[in-house]
Amino acid sequence: MWRSMLKVAAATAVFGLVHKALASRTAKRAATRQFGERNRNGLYRVFYLAQSAVTFGMLAAYIRRQPSRELFRSKGPLAFLMHAVQASAIVYATSAAEQVGIRRILGLENLKHWLGEGPVLPEPEAQGPALDDEEKMHAIGPFAWSRHPLNFAPLPILWLWPTMTTSLFAFNTAATIYLVIGSLHEEARFKEAFGEDYAAYLNSGVNFYVPATNRSTIESMNVVMDLELIPQ
Repeated sequence: MWRSMLKVAAATAVFGLVHKALASRTAKRAATRQFGERNRNGLYRVFYLAQSAVTFGMLAAYIRRQPSRELFRSKGPLAFLMHAVQASAIVYATSAAEQVGIRRILGLENLKHWLGEGPVLPEPEAQGPALDDEEKMHAIGPFAWSRHPLNFAPLPILWLWPTMTTSLFAFNTAATIYLVIGSLHEEARFKEAFGEDYAAYLNSGVNFYVPATNRSTIESMNVVMDLELIPQ
């Protein structure tokens, strides 16, 4: 059984490495050189999400083929509570996605511009709060409680299934590590894109990962940080 769990964790890690590599600026620059800046800006996000869906489906199919056994099963009020927390995490993630911009996350805005005749701007780095027309970032809503709400939200969904199996446990463990490391990688991309100005958000009292409300984060909800992109 341990062998199958290691296979699941390793397969999940491979999926995460591919996911991370394709999200890197190195991959995006390579796509620009190969296909041109306009095509890269307009199509890369759509391609990225499509390959993510396909490769995740392959990962899920592989995990289902592995031997697994049940570790525990929750019933009654506890199971209901677990599902309620999962639903809350979905609402939390949706709120964060709306602040980022759902069309932006899905690549639909860039695709729309690509289908037209005008220029197509590159998508903002990582999944932080959307910048307004004056290039200002507003740390409000979920982003005032956690700097990476979209990376934290999957954890309650993954870990609070009433029935836990060895395969799900192995997948959840690898996925949790990936999401935390991915958040560190995301911050590095923000720092590279916005330079020292991003430090205002880092020092605003907003937690790195686990959401929390305190005086600093409440005050940060009213703080507007000027972020000027560093020329690439």
